[in-house]
Amino acid sequence: MPLGNERHTVGVLAVLPDSPRRVLLPEQSHLLETFASQVALAIERAHLAEIAEQSSLAAERETLRNTLLSSISHDLRTPLAVMAGAGSALAQHGATLDAATRVELARSIETTAHEMSELVSNVLDLVRLESGQVALRRDWQTLDDLVGTALARYRQALAAHRVETRLPADLPPVWVDATLIVQLLGNLFDNVAKYTPPGTRLSVSAVPVGEFVQVAVEDDGPGLPAGDPARLFEKFQRGSGEGTVVGVGLGLAIAQAIVRAHGGEIEAQRRDGGGARFVFTLPCSEGPGVTRDAPV
Repeated sequence: MPLGNERHTVGVLAVLPDSPRRVLLPEQSHLLETFASQVALAIERAHLAEIAEQSSLAAERETLRNTLLSSISHDLRTPLAVMAGAGSALAQHGATLDAATRVELARSIETTAHEMSELVSNVLDLVRLESGQVALRRDWQTLDDLVGTALARYRQALAAHRVETRLPADLPPVWVDATLIVQLLGNLFDNVAKYTPPGTRLSVSAVPVGEFVQVAVEDDGPGLPAGDPARLFEKFQRGSGEGTVVGVGLGLAIAQAIVRAHGGEIEAQRRDGGGARFVFTLPCSEGPGVTRDAPV
């Protein structure tokens, strides 16, 4: 029996009855036709749902592509203009400029190139994390070492901030990919460096919670923007709007992808005394029922 309607056939229903003569009875034949029409309707609905899902995904990809192009083109335009201006000045007037001016122009090109490289790296990192192309290289790590490594990388950016760490000596080691966790912490420290004024306090603390270690990175700066804090983890969200800060708003989206890849969660909170607080969890066990070995 064909499955479908007069305009479209989606398949064929074949029946092997125990008693062929019973199938030929009018009531049995009618029942079989009704069953076939219901099967055809279910298949058609499933097909339409699949088409709708594919259309939705295509629209989402197109929106993401347009947003990505718009955001990157916006954030690349300014640094490119800086590099072009500095390069033009060196090319046209380099012989007449004093040494200090030439060095300043060259350094502005170098700094801007690093910012553009970081921007592109963030985009590529998020694509790899969300596509599952990053294989975690887990090992037992002490949070003190991870925080120390991230702070060392951002020592210059945080030079004008007061940094405090409150990590208990008996804090259990975490089962993580060290490179990704240092990147996660670095993204949070970078936010403080970019969006809080000099003299702002940056605090890093941690406490064990079951099979996880809960880490808090907080500051006493201007705090989070109005609205739902969870939106900060969406792609291309920036806390200070357009502003003069270079970036496409992927730092927190990458941080969330890293935490979730480790089986944890991250959230943004408003501090009662003012400022922002980011709390995330990292596993301190290899999984349910697995005994943790002593760290090396």
